[in-house]
Amino acid sequence: MRILHVGEYVQGGVATYIRTLLDHPEYPDIEDFLVCADKNSETRWQLPADHIHYYHYHRSLAQIPHAIHAIRKAIRAIQPDVVYCHSTWAGLFVRLPLLLQRKPCRIIYNAHGWAFLRDTAEWKRRIYAAIERVLQTRTDAIINVSRYEYQAALRYGLKEDNQTVIYSGISPEKGPIDPAVKLPLGKINLLFVGRFDPQKGLDILLEAFNACQRDDLHLTIIGDNVVGGGPKIEKKNTDRITFLGWVPHEKLASYYTACDAVIMPSRWEAFGLVAIEAMKYGKPVIASDRGALPELVKDGVNGYVFAFETPNQLTEILDAADPAGFKAIGAYNVLEVREKYQDQLFKKNSFCLYHDG
Repeated sequence: MRILHVGEYVQGGVATYIRTLLDHPEYPDIEDFLVCADKNSETRWQLPADHIHYYHYHRSLAQIPHAIHAIRKAIRAIQPDVVYCHSTWAGLFVRLPLLLQRKPCRIIYNAHGWAFLRDTAEWKRRIYAAIERVLQTRTDAIINVSRYEYQAALRYGLKEDNQTVIYSGISPEKGPIDPAVKLPLGKINLLFVGRFDPQKGLDILLEAFNACQRDDLHLTIIGDNVVGGGPKIEKKNTDRITFLGWVPHEKLASYYTACDAVIMPSRWEAFGLVAIEAMKYGKPVIASDRGALPELVKDGVNGYVFAFETPNQLTEILDAADPAGFKAIGAYNVLEVREKYQDQLFKKNSFCLYHDG
């Protein structure tokens, strides 16, 4: 069975999601292919070189026809049994032509965060939802990555017939530790991992962190500006903040292990892969109350939750940071990942959708 994964900017959480789906030695009958933009996409994949196709693209209305053409060309060449669309734009590129043409194969779609849940004007949300309702007619299965996302889809008028909820999963096994990775000694080390887009709320974190009065906290930031839509984050290292840019995925284990806590100050979040990655390494997660994050992070149980509309709550959490408390809470998270967010269950549920009926 040939599965063609189609993405736009495949970086960060979407890349991790796809990478997990590609790792399936227990399913040798599945052959994977990947098509994504040549800009802002990962370049290291566990796929043969001829199974990866990049199309020249940057996000703009003028580039949509080119992206559609490149993806349709790949579909004709690969002749997949399933096209799996990852993200809103990839879903548009694949499904828009199918409103006028025959569906070439089974179509699966994961928005990785509905566009109508973004922090934007309600009239824009309604337009996004109307487009999704139309495109749903040319989709065999829609995957929501949280109950929050599923319920929102129903609230905005999408039919429940071909929708399901599949929580993302990760391997419970910890990655190799690079001894060269060191975080500042004698500090309470906080970690942010993700894009610098408005969605991820790094601007809110930096504001709250700078307002914190403690001098024993250090913030390490992994990621970079990707999509935009807001002011770019100035990557300026100080004695309290270190910007690392993107680091290879296999090195993230070293940073999760070395830090004391992970912060997710998102404006919206369909799921939150970084949260369960942090939990796997026994770290508490400090998260906003937006999107699906409260499904993953329970305040005072496996992390801390602050009201996004009240960012001084995040500053208060930072002011009260306690390594001993972090360690006690984090120990609970290792079991949480093993019980709820196993990659094997995630893949099994996903692969069942590859088959019609």
